[in-house]
Amino acid sequence: MFPQLKKNESGVVLFIVLMVAIIIMIFSVGILTQSMNETNGAQQQIDQIISDQLAKGIFWNAYSSAYSSGNMTNMQNVYFSNVIEGRNYQVTLNPIAGGGYNVVANYDTFQ
Repeated sequence: MFPQLKKNESGVVLFIVLMVAIIIMIFSVGILTQSMNETNGAQQQIDQIISDQLAKGIFWNAYSSAYSSGNMTNMQNVYFSNVIEGRNYQVTLNPIAGGGYNVVANYDTFQ
């Protein structure tokens, strides 16, 4: 096929080409893995921000309702569930005896 290459030289060239192709594939897999890890990390941060903002929104909504009714000691339990971009977020607000409030926000990542 290539008259300038001897039979044993063509084997060396083939080996070098195969090694270069394998090295390129290894680097490609590394880059794809890193990209997926960064995507998952970014999604976790998005979920945490959404949960935090939902918890704050539910608290201030319940607070303003209690304030407008004039009875600040009678904030009621609130449960909120919503699907945002394919993820299920649940927020629960519970008054604590003696004052204070407990707000818990969860999200389901398996949707």
